[in-house]
Amino acid sequence: MPALDDHIDDLFDTYFYHVTTPEMWEQIRREGLKPDKDGVIYAITTNCEDIVDHYAMQRFGVTDIVVIRFNPCNLGIYPEREADACSPPADGYVKEIRTKMIGPLLLEKESERKIEHHVK
Repeated sequence: MPALDDHIDDLFDTYFYHVTTPEMWEQIRREGLKPDKDGVIYAITTNCEDIVDHYAMQRFGVTDIVVIRFNPCNLGIYPEREADACSPPADGYVKEIRTKMIGPLLLEKESERKIEHHVK
């Protein structure tokens, strides 16, 4: 069944992204990604720089960021593959994940950078 095979392949190529600071990345890579006081880990469904930068500035007000990626299938989340659109605001790309922790072995540092351009 080619359609099912394609869907399964898409799931393995689907990532969610978590934005944090370089300082927090050091702790996350040792201890894993833990939820906030409300039991939520926030993730975004794209690594498009415009969206990531907008999200980082609006949510945290930081310009030095680390983008962490993980496959949601490892958490039992099987999202539909979304179009690779790239237009702020980031609200439509945000997912709330309720889990006790995402272990460090499931996390990969995608990028680290300073946001240089002005984000609306």
